[in-house]
Amino acid sequence: MRVLHVLETLAAGGVETTFLNVLRHLSTAMTHDVLAFAGGALESEYRAIANRVTIARRTRDLEALLADGAYDVAHILFERCAERLLPLLVTRTATAVVYGKNYDFSGQWRTTEGFHWTPDDAMMAACDGVTFTTPALAAGYAPEETARGCVLGKGADVTPLLSIEPPAADARQRVLVIANPTPRKRLGDLVAALAIVRQTVPEAEIRVLGQGDPPEEARLRALAHQRGTAGAFDLAGVSRDVAAELRQARVVALCSGSEGVPTALLEAMAAGRPVVATDAGHVRSIVSDGVEGFVVPIGDVDAIADRLIRLLQDPALARQLGRRGRARARHHAVEAIAARLSTVLAAQAVRHAA
Repeated sequence: MRVLHVLETLAAGGVETTFLNVLRHLSTAMTHDVLAFAGGALESEYRAIANRVTIARRTRDLEALLADGAYDVAHILFERCAERLLPLLVTRTATAVVYGKNYDFSGQWRTTEGFHWTPDDAMMAACDGVTFTTPALAAGYAPEETARGCVLGKGADVTPLLSIEPPAADARQRVLVIANPTPRKRLGDLVAALAIVRQTVPEAEIRVLGQGDPPEEARLRALAHQRGTAGAFDLAGVSRDVAAELRQARVVALCSGSEGVPTALLEAMAAGRPVVATDAGHVRSIVSDGVEGFVVPIGDVDAIADRLIRLLQDPALARQLGRRGRARARHHAVEAIAARLSTVLAAQAVRHAA
């Protein structure tokens, strides 16, 4: 069985990185090709895993790729990919189509703002099957679509993190943030919260992993200097060794104004670290307030500071929430998500052929 997986780009990002991990664990009984409309930082990794990777920027490239009708099923991620490819698939091939519905533009706006982008419903109706990232996302679509769909769950490469030990008693009072410093991540709220936290926990520090735009990084550094926390707020850039960073952290925080289902929180939970997160997007699909960590209103600096202080001052509470988080993160292991997706793709290909 030959499968074509379709992404918009191979740049490092939420869905692109998540699917790269899923691809590593998909059924070896299938041949997996990847189509993208632009390359990116992950291209070499995709080429190392997939049978074939095609970067197609023109319609004639797409037509040539599909001309031999060699694919049993096409798995499309992102509504923009469906816009470009679905007309060719349904009119010129006998390929089954599975729409992998995630928190792309239309999914995010539908579930957070109630904006129903009707072309998305039309494309979904033209497909043979649909997968959804979470039950909340599935609930935003028509019952007839969710009835023939499957909730896969958000996958993350958590297995290597499950063995990380709790922080040592003398470990630094470090709060780790895994987020690219961009305005929507609202890292300024954490700078302000840190100034409050250090009044009670003078050793508290925040370390941010991620690459942002230079103006936002400059703004954050200036804000930290203004708040007197410049020496305790570190924009550390990109790190490939997230496990090592998690070992050095007591708490993981995320204070975004907009999110889907954050992989960074699942990684933190798998490592047994309690989390403090804002109630953005679908954070509550993986974190329950007071269970695996704390969920606070977006922009509530006092609440963020209060929860960080509680966790930094109470190691027993931090360990308890960390253990619960680890148990929940196990259900999102990428191996399990890949197994579910393999089953869906095989079933749709067989059903379509019949």
